[in-house]
Amino acid sequence: MNIKLIAIGKTDNKELQSLIDDYTKRLSFYIKFELEIIPDIKNVKNVSESQQKEKEGELILAKITPTDQLILLDENGKNFSCHWWSLWFFRHGIR
Repeated sequence: MNIKLIAIGKTDNKELQSLIDDYTKRLSFYIKFELEIIPDIKNVKNVSESQQKEKEGELILAKITPTDQLILLDENGKNFSCHWWSLWFFRHGIR
């Protein structure tokens, strides 16, 4: 199984970046994992929030293929346990 995590904007927090690097390294022992950071959009003061989201969506869609399984993670979304994700991957034939 290959997992590609696409994120908008990199962090300036050194501690958080260290944790991300450590977790990425740990995952690489079990699965093929890739973290791809899409740079923040420039001049966001000149565009509306919906236009910014539209542009970010276009950048994300340019990084995936039609056969990819797409899962949106949102900080305000529903929380799922590791067990739930394990079952979800199994049910979708992702191993």
